[in-house]
Amino acid sequence: MGKIRVYSDKNLRTSSLLRIENEDFHYIKNVMRLKKDEHFIIFNGKDGEFNCNIIELNKKDLKIQIEEKLRSPSDENLNDTELIFTPIRHQRQDFLIEKATELGIKTLSPIITKNTAIKDINIERTNTIAKEATEQSRRLSKPEINQLVSFTEKIAKFDFKNRVLIYLDERQNENQNTVDILKKYKDKPVSFLIGPEGGFDETEFEILSKTPAIGITLGKLILRAETAGISIISLYNIGIR
Repeated sequence: MGKIRVYSDKNLRTSSLLRIENEDFHYIKNVMRLKKDEHFIIFNGKDGEFNCNIIELNKKDLKIQIEEKLRSPSDENLNDTELIFTPIRHQRQDFLIEKATELGIKTLSPIITKNTAIKDINIERTNTIAKEATEQSRRLSKPEINQLVSFTEKIAKFDFKNRVLIYLDERQNENQNTVDILKKYKDKPVSFLIGPEGGFDETEFEILSKTPAIGITLGKLILRAETAGISIISLYNIGIR
């Protein structure tokens, strides 16, 4: 098994000392059962990835010394992608957040549409799921998670001049080559918009039709929201390689 990885939003510098508390302390000491003088990896998207040594282990915290730098933030090189989604039931939403993070999404943006069944989202839980997926996937940066807003607010404030908005539309020709469409935007910031379980309302499709947003299909089958989100990100990743 490789060294465990722990994400930290604190400043990380070679040769510096750092105290680890709370959930990360519990994970290192009680779950992974690391001891004094054992090593693990600490990282973030701002400073990079470092090897570190446990130099002090207490009942409620531990102290580490940060050693050599293993990777720099520039080594990650993720595309600027955003997933815009509606809240769904916990277990399925956790799965969507986890897999979107593993697939390299940089921003997660929850919205409420007319057919959205669940009207709120636990941002703290979402952050925890994203953090754990970041640690296991070997990426450096944790996805940014935006606050919940309405569909109309999100579209009204969307930066169409600098980003491409691609939304899933089951009304599109099921024989369109979705991967070829996605390839066109591999060098641009892209946002993927997936609808709720009941799909977008006709008034929402009307709003989208008045913007430069691009509608695509994933075929003739009706997919659950989490399946649709993971599928569109995966197809995009195939297209940019």
